[in-house]
Amino acid sequence: MKLFNNFFWFKPKETEGVSVTIDKYTVIDMKDSHNPHEAKINNDLQYTPDVVDRRVVMLYEKKFREKFSKLGNLHQRCPYCSKEYKSLHLGEKTCSECKHTFLVQKRVQDMGTAAFKIEQKRQFESQWKAASDIKKFKFYLANEYDYIANQLKKQGKKHIVESDVMHSLLNAYAKNSLSNGYYALYAAFLFHKAELMRSEQRFAEALVYYFYVYFLHTNGVDNQAGFKANPIINAELKDRIADLLDLGNIQTTKAKDLFDYAVVHLNKFNPSSFSLSAHKSYSLLIKEFKLQDEAKQGVRPMRSFVLYTNKAS
Repeated sequence: MKLFNNFFWFKPKETEGVSVTIDKYTVIDMKDSHNPHEAKINNDLQYTPDVVDRRVVMLYEKKFREKFSKLGNLHQRCPYCSKEYKSLHLGEKTCSECKHTFLVQKRVQDMGTAAFKIEQKRQFESQWKAASDIKKFKFYLANEYDYIANQLKKQGKKHIVESDVMHSLLNAYAKNSLSNGYYALYAAFLFHKAELMRSEQRFAEALVYYFYVYFLHTNGVDNQAGFKANPIINAELKDRIADLLDLGNIQTTKAKDLFDYAVVHLNKFNPSSFSLSAHKSYSLLIKEFKLQDEAKQGVRPMRSFVLYTNKAS
């Protein structure tokens, strides 16, 4: 365990939202009674998930943090020789001293105007893609938000963080949609969980959720508690996965450990319900990203771990 002493900074959030229900609220297309799919739902769902080893996520998170480090300098100096430059215009510049070409752009971490080396351009662009165009969860319903905020206050939180409230809302809506057989809607809420984690720069955990949503999509989840094999990936989901894989310079062929973790950790269904196994779904993912993988430098696969135990949570 000595290997993991350096990961003290990575811990699961103690408050991933509070546990609440939304049964008392009116939700379009979600009913709490007279469910025609109740028998199938009870058969589909499993209630004793395995305890999963999170170390694989810790390793990926470390990799993402390294790749998301701030590039360049904010001192109007050439990143090669430190010669000062005067122009405040963004774009390519040529140093008057060393004659190197460098770039000046706004960096995503602090919106500062940074000068960075031309060979860092790809990493710089991947940072922007991984942290921008985040899809906000639109259910900002006043009653739910205020109710959850009050619950957080009762738990002793003095400063209410919007993301904690939004995690609670998403958890509640996801639980409600799952228990009522709206599996496609459930997958949509998990997608928003991934978006929220990405906004918090928790890229490895976001990728876990994107991978699981991909797994559900390949199994053709629908809103009548149904599954049907579906090899066509949602374009928006593909872009999200591609951006994070690009940030970490991760090939899908080297990400099976995280994909397996996503399925084992997040899955709420009996395996017999699925049209495609995790292995077949992962094979489709590799096929989908074949060209992107070939364009990346080969990286050593991460050390593999036993992903789960037989103990019930």
